[in-house]
Amino acid sequence: MRDSLNKVISSVAFPVLRKVNTYRNIHKGESCYLMGDGASVKWFDLRAFNDKISIPVGYIPFHNDFHVLNARYCLLMETFWFYPLVQTYHPPIKKIRNHVQERYREVIKNNRDTEFFINLSNYPVVWDKNVTYLFKDIPGSNLVQYFLSKGLNPFHGSLRASILMAIHFGFDHAFLVGYDYTHTPSRILHWYEKGEGLIKDLSNYEKEFFDIAKEFIDLTTVTVEGGSDKLNYISYKDLTGQETSFKENIDIINMRYLKSLSTWHNYKIF
Repeated sequence: MRDSLNKVISSVAFPVLRKVNTYRNIHKGESCYLMGDGASVKWFDLRAFNDKISIPVGYIPFHNDFHVLNARYCLLMETFWFYPLVQTYHPPIKKIRNHVQERYREVIKNNRDTEFFINLSNYPVVWDKNVTYLFKDIPGSNLVQYFLSKGLNPFHGSLRASILMAIHFGFDHAFLVGYDYTHTPSRILHWYEKGEGLIKDLSNYEKEFFDIAKEFIDLTTVTVEGGSDKLNYISYKDLTGQETSFKENIDIINMRYLKSLSTWHNYKIF
């Protein structure tokens, strides 16, 4: 029943969904930065990553130095995220006022040269011209189906989605910045939360997905000083020639954004 409904939605929404095809292989043979929300971002100077196109996910656009990036594309794939009321992902499950989406709408409007890729479920409330909608598949492409045939949904989570889109865009090498689950040791929590994050054992994180993705694209994760048991890795210093320098969240993000993020369930901002 669900598969049938998804096919109907994809068919009806095709005039909207087909926009993603204009980006197929547009960057064939190039390399890029995929930028996540991991705590390691606090040790990095984003100005060191402006030599390539970057594809930030999550809240990297809230960073004070977002404007220095060559952020041609951004991904925010959560379903129904731009609605004023949303349901929390973690217990206690409840409806809350989404003040963060209000700030993100401003980012979309203030960065007209950046294309924002968001879930189709947000279409009724977001109509900006620099938005591309995604839903379950990439029309006219076998890429998603290939992953699904291996038992993996490439749209499940921001890491998978960003790698999927990098492949779709034609990039042949992606450097992962701020994807701390790929580091050894791994670190949890976000760059916009207070502190250095928490060390956690994630030794088998996304191994199956990476093995398939590497059939299409080379992946290198950028670490603070450690390594990776999942991917090729390079330290920030070896990549950029610069030393790392830790900065707290209040030093790299505007207080207006921090106050909005502090209203979100479970974020440790202050």
